[in-house]
Amino acid sequence: MKKVILGLLPVLVLLTACGPGDSIEQATEQSVQQFEAAGIQNMENDALFAAEAASANMLHVQISQAALSSGVSPEVQSFAQRAEGAYKQMNSELQEVANQVNIVLPQTMGAAHQKVYDQVTGKEGISFDIEFIRAMLDQHKNLLKRYEDIAENGTSMEVKQYASRQLPLLRQHTNAAQRLQEKID
Repeated sequence: MKKVILGLLPVLVLLTACGPGDSIEQATEQSVQQFEAAGIQNMENDALFAAEAASANMLHVQISQAALSSGVSPEVQSFAQRAEGAYKQMNSELQEVANQVNIVLPQTMGAAHQKVYDQVTGKEGISFDIEFIRAMLDQHKNLLKRYEDIAENGTSMEVKQYASRQLPLLRQHTNAAQRLQEKID
C-alpha cells in the first residue's frame, strides 16, 4: 500500500501543477479513459509517466537545438548535441512502447516544460549557457527520480522496462550536467 501511495505522489503533484488545458493532463486523461473502457485498472501512474516523459523529451530536444545555435561555450554545444540525439532516440522508443500499451502521448510540451523552454531561450550569450545548464541539471535530476520510480513501481511491464533501459543514460546526462554546473560555479 505504501508503494502505491508513494508511486501516485508524483501523479498528484504533477496534476496539481498542470492546468486543465495542459497537454500532459489531456494525454493522461485520454489514456486512463481508454484503459477504463477496456476494463484495465491502475494505469494512471504509467499513463502520466509516459505523458511526462514525452513532454520532457520534447523539451530536451528543443532546448538542445536552441543551445546548438545560441550556446556560447563549446562544452554547452557538445552537451546539447549529445542530448538532442539521445532524447530523439528516447522519444522514438517511448512512442513504440506507447503504441504497444495503448498510451496516448502529448503532441506538444506540457505547460511546465514550455515554461522551462521559454526561460532558457529568453536568454542570450553566457546567460543562455548558464540557464541551459541549470535547466538541464534540474530537469535531469527530476527525470532520474521519476524514471527510477516507474521502473520499480510501474504497472505495465513494457513501461517499466522502458524506464529501466533509460536509467543509465539519464545518470550519465545528470553527471555531465553536474560537471558543467560545477565549472560555472
